[in-house]
Amino acid sequence: MADTDVLLMAQGLERLFNWMVSGLRWCAAIPGGEWHVAAPSIPTMILFYVGVLLASIHAVPRRFRIMGAGSVVVLLGWWFIAPGLQGDGDHWRVTFLDVGQGDSAVIELPDGRTVLIDGGTRHERFDMGQRVIAPFLWNRRIHHIDFVIGTHQQLDHVGGLVWILRHMSIGQFWGGGIDRPEQFAQDLQSALRIGGISEHVAVRGQDLLHSSACQLKILNPPENATGFDVSRLQSGTSLNNHSIVSRLQCGVHSILFAADIETDGLSRLAADGRRPVTLLKVPHHGAHSSLDRDWIRQLHPQYAVISVGASNPYGHPVKSVVQAYEDQEAAVFRTDRDGAILVTGRLSTSEFSVSRMRDLVMNPIDLLNCPWRCEYNNWHRLLRSSS
Repeated sequence: MADTDVLLMAQGLERLFNWMVSGLRWCAAIPGGEWHVAAPSIPTMILFYVGVLLASIHAVPRRFRIMGAGSVVVLLGWWFIAPGLQGDGDHWRVTFLDVGQGDSAVIELPDGRTVLIDGGTRHERFDMGQRVIAPFLWNRRIHHIDFVIGTHQQLDHVGGLVWILRHMSIGQFWGGGIDRPEQFAQDLQSALRIGGISEHVAVRGQDLLHSSACQLKILNPPENATGFDVSRLQSGTSLNNHSIVSRLQCGVHSILFAADIETDGLSRLAADGRRPVTLLKVPHHGAHSSLDRDWIRQLHPQYAVISVGASNPYGHPVKSVVQAYEDQEAAVFRTDRDGAILVTGRLSTSEFSVSRMRDLVMNPIDLLNCPWRCEYNNWHRLLRSSS
């Protein structure tokens, strides 16, 4: 095609699209003009289109057309005004989100309360809080977060929390009590102040959840920061060792969220930070600076989750770290390869399962060698992902 060949009325179409985008942004800025709803499930979509079909075919008896139209109205009403997340007193869920080279985990408790630990990073053109975490929360019908934990003041952990704090309903914010001069840290403090969100400093021994079937206990940092070079808390290593480490206990199962704590900090963890756990969020994205084989042997996790970005410039996770967990016969999951990691359990039984988002993504069909089985597997994945 020659350089002179252009799309018919290209300039006019471009101007029209720009007006449309500007109009949408203007409408979204109106209070209440932006309405976030969960994606409909596969069964709901099937019922909706069956109702539309029945209501639109004149050859169908009138009573069936009325039933079809009524089902469409009911489904739309339920979709828009369905209640938020309601706990059943038994099931709980933890999701380790894929936020690239960063951390973010969402805890859904049996009593309906929610906890967000870290929010990934933010860039000039892509904010993990806005583009990844918030859509996940809305899709889970979570519109209020009871506890937000910023494990430490580094961009890949709290950068995405700024958008969340500004745009969602928040109960309490828990941080490490360290202020940094960087813009992202100042934006975080501004979001807390403008939103009137109460801020708490997390220290070892605190229980965040009271009168709950699950307990979330703070294991680090220590109250008096003994052993830390306070004058160097702005450095990466000191910040990592000062990061908030917490342990979730739900029934017989436990999960340890180790943030970015390194070997010096691991050696100072109290007994609760060294007892066996069901699942461990591997510290510091699998960096060698957080490799303590004795600590791993004491924890002896059945599962290890590494939150890490694909092809990251740091080489995380290093092979020796992965090998250390495999030596303990732990099943290792990585967000760069597996996507989000979904953990579910129950209080009434010992039920505990770990699944990967990669297993829920539909795959191309080999029409020659696997036409029907592959299509069946894709539909199975689709139905699982919508449940």
